[in-house]
Amino acid sequence: MNVIGLDRERCILGETEHPYTTDFSKYDVRITTHYYETMPAASMYSVIHEGGHALYELGVADDIALSMLGSGVSMAIHESQSRFYENIIGRSEAFCALVFPKIKEIFSPLLDGVDAHGFWRMVTKVEPSLVRTEADEVTYCLHIMIRYELEKRMLSGELKAGDLPGEWNRLYKEYLGIDVPTDREGVLQDVHWSEGLIGYFPSYAIGSAYGAQYLKEMQKEFDVWEAVRTGNIGKISAWLENRIWRHGRMIDPCELFESICGPLDANVFADYLENKYN
Repeated sequence: MNVIGLDRERCILGETEHPYTTDFSKYDVRITTHYYETMPAASMYSVIHEGGHALYELGVADDIALSMLGSGVSMAIHESQSRFYENIIGRSEAFCALVFPKIKEIFSPLLDGVDAHGFWRMVTKVEPSLVRTEADEVTYCLHIMIRYELEKRMLSGELKAGDLPGEWNRLYKEYLGIDVPTDREGVLQDVHWSEGLIGYFPSYAIGSAYGAQYLKEMQKEFDVWEAVRTGNIGKISAWLENRIWRHGRMIDPCELFESICGPLDANVFADYLENKYN
């Protein structure tokens, strides 16, 4: 939380089964994480992800903060902030080098034979997986596509709730080549459908694509990776605050994004993934 610049006077961290962010105003934002004894990086990236959401809410301009306009404008824009901090910044080699000395200190002697580059390779490993929130950047959108396909079929009446476990498992085998051992690791892993948040999932994929375009535009103005290497995450946040956060809901989300990056271009996201993972 300190490294990415969260104001600890206005943002607290709690524990939950499924991490989330909630806010009452820019003066009271709350994030949660889930700790796994065998996967410490999971909670770290959960906090960075939810921290991206929190930074957005904390960055709303004071003059609209307590009005109906004083919050994030859309879920795709919101998820673009969380996914940007979690993956584009947080899973960069520069960020891993920045935080690794502290991580090594905390987990000594378990990481005594590992360097920052090795740690970065660990947290960017690409492989099919069961759980969306732990998925790597390359396979992540396949998790979203599966949910979106099921949602469309539910809304059309083709699928009923009782059909979901079987169809979920079938699509995970088709899309990711893996067998789903239990519904806990399968269709029940997300809270969205039980909350009635139908149509939410595509915002994660759109947000991921948005993030690649923020990076492209940001790089035109300053060296993003130098800012990360030197711990100057505030420079990145200031760029986003000026263009996105301070506006709250004042500007239509598509208009807001295009005013910064031009039209959404999935090729920019594809190029980002190829450049990083090749």
